[in-house]
Amino acid sequence: MNSIRKLASQTATAQVFRSMNSEQERLDVVEQFKSMPDSQLDMVGSYAGISKDHLPLYRKLVRGESNDFTDDLNDFQITLQPGDIILVTGTAVTSKALVKIQKRSYPEAKSSHVIIAQMDFICVDAVPKIGVSPRVIPDLLADVEDGWRVIRFDLLNQNRNEKIMKSCSYYLEQPYRILPSKKPAKNYSYCSELARKIYSDSGITRTGIPQNRIIKPCDFDRIADVSNNWSDVTDQVKPYLDFCLEYTDILKFIAKTYIQGIDLNRKRFKERAEVKKSAIKLRKAGKLTKEAASKIITEINEAESTLNYKFWDYSKR
Repeated sequence: MNSIRKLASQTATAQVFRSMNSEQERLDVVEQFKSMPDSQLDMVGSYAGISKDHLPLYRKLVRGESNDFTDDLNDFQITLQPGDIILVTGTAVTSKALVKIQKRSYPEAKSSHVIIAQMDFICVDAVPKIGVSPRVIPDLLADVEDGWRVIRFDLLNQNRNEKIMKSCSYYLEQPYRILPSKKPAKNYSYCSELARKIYSDSGITRTGIPQNRIIKPCDFDRIADVSNNWSDVTDQVKPYLDFCLEYTDILKFIAKTYIQGIDLNRKRFKERAEVKKSAIKLRKAGKLTKEAASKIITEINEAESTLNYKFWDYSKR
């Protein structure tokens, strides 16, 4: 949380930075941006989706000045943690119908959708037409019934938290699909399947998450109701989530830098994957020696092995 002010300033200047070649130029631009008159910063903020009421706060964030928002945010002792599971019921008729159908499997079924927290106020989920994507918590709670729950696995540690964050990014942009599978699906996701395989990929055991061919939101309802290794932390994190809901526009603004950074990483992985494909194609066409093609592919693989983030469609774990 201590980096919120810095991240907000970076977000505001990120687009300008793309044209800067040196560190000094970047520093100069930051100072110029901070010294903009209020009216100009308000125009930039409005374009970025900041509400009129929050423009004074936006100016302070961009200028790196002390403000009530970051102070209050940093004061929260209990926030969302990586791996927290948010169980919700959508307001749509189809969501309520899904809950009713699930009662055949678990009479106490309440949820139609499963969300997993990645960090702070950013979560990931899988939804039809969009697939797996990162979203800020206010968007996720915008169209759900009251009575949502947040559950937390009690046996997590910092090392596992980091693995969860990386796994959340790994599956971004997977298409949404529901198909039976004995093992975690490699090339598609649906909400509860995504949560299951993020925990599985992170090497976390004793979760009680079932290995059914199709895992349902009600399977997580059951975990929330009966598992000794999970705690319902809804009441503890609700003040934090209420705070997030109050500052939806600010959180979206702050989250842009992280989301754009992940998008850039994915783009770079795609570019490297294309280079490897081209090397193989040129080798087969006799335009590149086997040794040269092998060297290109090996160098790319070695470089990617040191990176923090990997992606399901452009790299191997």
